[in-house]
Amino acid sequence: MLPDKDRIISLLEDAVSELDLLLRMSENIKKPDDFVTSLSGITVFRACGMSLQYITEIFVKIRNLCGQEYFAPYSTIPWPAVFGMRNFLSHEYGSIDAEGFFDTIKNNIPPLLSVAEEMLSNARQ
Repeated sequence: MLPDKDRIISLLEDAVSELDLLLRMSENIKKPDDFVTSLSGITVFRACGMSLQYITEIFVKIRNLCGQEYFAPYSTIPWPAVFGMRNFLSHEYGSIDAEGFFDTIKNNIPPLLSVAEEMLSNARQ
C-alpha cells in the first residue's frame, strides 16, 4: 500500500500531464540548433527547461514520500539520473547544452511518459 495514495496519484497525474505538455511544446524542434537560432526556439528551450525541472521535482517528491524502492519495478528508467537532473536544472541551468537537452527530450521523455502512465495506472489499483 502506498503512503498517502491520493497524493501519489495526484503527483503522477501531474507528471503525466507535464510530460505530455513537454513533448507537445517541443514537437517542432527537429534539431538542437532549433533551440538557439530564433526567439521562438529560445522561448521553447526555456519553457521546456522549466517543464523538465517540474517533472523531475515531481519524481523527487514521490521518492521522498515512498522511498527509492517504489521505483524498483520501473527499472527501464535510470532513476538516479532523473533525480540528479532535478539538481542540475535547479543549480546549473545556465550550463544546459542544447544538444544534450534535445537528446533528453526526444529520446528519454517518451519512455518516461510511458512508465509514468504505468505507474499511475498501478497506483490507482
